[in-house]
Amino acid sequence: MENLNDLVQSGKNGFEKLLEKIPGIGGYQKKEDRRDTDKIVREAVAQRFEEQWKRISAIQVDLLKTGGLTHVGDLESAALKIRQFIDRVKTATYGYAGLLDAVKVDESALEQLYDYDLYLFSLADSVKTAVDKVENAVASGEGIEDANRSLIQISQECIVAFNRRSEVVTGTVNS
Repeated sequence: MENLNDLVQSGKNGFEKLLEKIPGIGGYQKKEDRRDTDKIVREAVAQRFEEQWKRISAIQVDLLKTGGLTHVGDLESAALKIRQFIDRVKTATYGYAGLLDAVKVDESALEQLYDYDLYLFSLADSVKTAVDKVENAVASGEGIEDANRSLIQISQECIVAFNRRSEVVTGTVNS
C-alpha cells in the first residue's frame, strides 16, 4: 500500500507541497493522500470483481444455450452477491473522512482498512478460482451444483468482509 501512497505523493504540484509545510496542514494532507489511495485501491478491487461478474454472466448464457436452466438460478445467486459487493465497494466511505465530514477515521483504523483491502484482493483471487471451477464444471457437465455452491459461499464471504471493513470506518469494531 505504501507504493500507492508514494504514487499519490509524487503527483502533487508545488502549491500542494508548500501547504504541507504549514503546521497542521501537513497531517491533514497526508490523510487526504491516504483517502486518495483508498479510492484507488477500492477501484482496483471493484474492477477485479467486475471481471468475474462478467464471466459469471457469460457462463449463465452458456448454460441457457445448452439447456442447463436448472443451474442458472444458483449461479444468479452468486452473481447478485458479487454485484452487491461491487456496488458497496464503489460507493463506500473513503478510508479517511474530510475535516468537516461526520465520520472520522484515525490512523490505526486506516491500517486496519489496508489489512481488509489486502484481504479483499485475496478474495478476488478466490472468486476467480471459484468461477474457473464453475466454468470447468459447466464445460464437463459434472459437479456444477458443488461448484455453484462454492461460488455462492465465497461471494457471501466477500459481503461479510466488506461489512467488517465498514465497521472499521464507522468505528464500531476494533479488530
